[in-house]
Amino acid sequence: MNALEKDALHIVAIVRALTDAQRFLGPLSAEEFADNDEKQNAVAMAIARAGEHVKKLSKEFRESESGVPWCGVSGMRDWIAHDYDGLDFDRLYYAVTHEVPEVLAVLQPYVEQQAQIQLTKRNPFDVPRI
Repeated sequence: MNALEKDALHIVAIVRALTDAQRFLGPLSAEEFADNDEKQNAVAMAIARAGEHVKKLSKEFRESESGVPWCGVSGMRDWIAHDYDGLDFDRLYYAVTHEVPEVLAVLQPYVEQQAQIQLTKRNPFDVPRI
C-alpha cells in the first residue's frame, strides 16, 4: 500500500471518529455534557481515535493541509490517553462543537473523492483495521 492509499484510509478513519464524537455529543449543552460521564467517555474515546490516525498521516499530507491544527488533534489524543483524570471537559466540548467542524470541512472532500474512486468497489467507510 502506498502513502496516498494509507493517507486515504486514515482520513476516512479520522472523519468517522470525529463524526462519532459529534454524534455522541448530540444536542447536549456544555452543562449537560459536564454531568454525563457516559457521554464524556464516548466523546473522549472518539477524539482519541481521531488523534491516533492523525499521527499516522504522512508528513506530506499534513503539510499540504497546513491550515488544520494537526498537532492539536494528536495532542488531544495524548492528553486523553495519558491524563484522563485531568481532562477539561469544557475544553473537550469546545473542541467538538467548534474545532471538529473545521477539520471535517477540510477532510470531507477527500472522503468524497475516495468514495467516487471506490464507488463500484465498496462503501468508502468500510475500511480495514489499520
